[in-house]
Amino acid sequence: MNNSFYITTTLPYVNAKPHIGHALEFIQADSIARWQKQQGKEVIFNVWTDEHGLKIFQKAEENKMSVQDFVDMNVETFKTFCKHFEISYSSFYRTSDTEHYAVAQSLWNECDANNDIYEKQYTGLYCVGCESFKTSKELVEGKCPDHNKEPVAYDETNYFFRLSKHRETLLKHINETTFVLPQHKGNELRNFVEDLQDISISRKKENLPWWVPVPNDDSQVMYVRFDALSNYAGAVGYPSDQEKFQQYRGTKESPNCVQICWPDNLRFQWAIRQWMLASAWLPQSKTLLVHWMILGPDGNKMSKTLGNTIDPMEQLEKFWLDAVRYYLIAWIPTFWDAAYKEEDLINLYNSHLANSFGNLLNRAIHLANKKEITLDTSSLSPSISQKITESTKEIEQAFESYDLHAALSHVHQVAIFANEYISRPGQEPWNKEITAAQAEQVLNDIAGLLDVIIEWYTPVIPWKCKVAREMLSSQEKWILFERI
Repeated sequence: MNNSFYITTTLPYVNAKPHIGHALEFIQADSIARWQKQQGKEVIFNVWTDEHGLKIFQKAEENKMSVQDFVDMNVETFKTFCKHFEISYSSFYRTSDTEHYAVAQSLWNECDANNDIYEKQYTGLYCVGCESFKTSKELVEGKCPDHNKEPVAYDETNYFFRLSKHRETLLKHINETTFVLPQHKGNELRNFVEDLQDISISRKKENLPWWVPVPNDDSQVMYVRFDALSNYAGAVGYPSDQEKFQQYRGTKESPNCVQICWPDNLRFQWAIRQWMLASAWLPQSKTLLVHWMILGPDGNKMSKTLGNTIDPMEQLEKFWLDAVRYYLIAWIPTFWDAAYKEEDLINLYNSHLANSFGNLLNRAIHLANKKEITLDTSSLSPSISQKITESTKEIEQAFESYDLHAALSHVHQVAIFANEYISRPGQEPWNKEITAAQAEQVLNDIAGLLDVIIEWYTPVIPWKCKVAREMLSSQEKWILFERI
């Protein structure tokens, strides 16, 4: 049985600093990776930066910097971002590294050997902001609806990939697996696959020198999507370390990779990524986890024009790490859009963490010390053992389906139950009419419930849960969560 787990984020461009959407995606991936480690898995957690493309080239020119210096500067911003948000990645993959060039070119050669790459004249409209070609139907009054700019007209000879050749393979992958989560996104992909067209995968080098060279053709460079998406294979050993690659990517019959992506990046992450793998006879991904969008406080899509953007680093300074991490996982639905509101963050933190969790922990420790009881999480009453078994099953099922929002909702329900349990009339540990043995049993039951809460909150707020575990073991009180 393969005890390995591989999870990777999507492709953040390094033309600007990280935004709140990056925080959501990276914390989701980090929480899943930490949970898998708790299950005893050997985990590779890959984060990476996409450092090629026309908009990065243009942005470097605007800043009067060399492109390499520009991406180096912004990559450090992303690494600092990961450090402050405690993103426990094991691989930080950069597409400007020379090792990546070998990965991308090897994958190109594999696809070419399968007769999936050919050359032809191409005319199209290219949106620099999206780094993709647009059809006239996708434009609004001649402009990209996402960037409100007219696309650039291209007319040149490029290399193309026979995407249409793999239509049936891709449809079979959707229809016979639970590959896409949430599953209803599979319908969107089916419609897309039915109308698959061959796509351009290269550009003229004279128009953009900042890209990976096409093998055996000095006049062409790889389209950024082909270049960037090869990182998923390169991060786990392709093509030089086949043993590592098979361990973490799995096999064609039993794939072993979880990809997280934005809904507006679904076609690239799924169709283009998966046909590249199919063409090169490599294992396809096991799961494509499509997280949804964080909206501005006004419920609209975030944009600088509307002035409703959220700076994740500013949120850390205002509300602390555990508050922001918990809010993004416990409040923002994994599979639905939601507005980011600071008042919701404050209320959630105070209610769930400061009150239901932190206060209960200190309350149990105070009562146990007062009654000279050594808390024993293994000495539980039958009803609490059953409750823990049932709750653990619910939480595990939610984590296994990557519905982190639902998982933390179940954990909070355990906290609510524990607070009600300790105050049940006739069994309150402070009630002078119950025996010492009865008080000890109630407090041991509460300790057992707290043990469950700590275990399942750990992937999301790891540092505070480590402190909570030490508090429960040593029976020393501490203000775990200061109220905001």
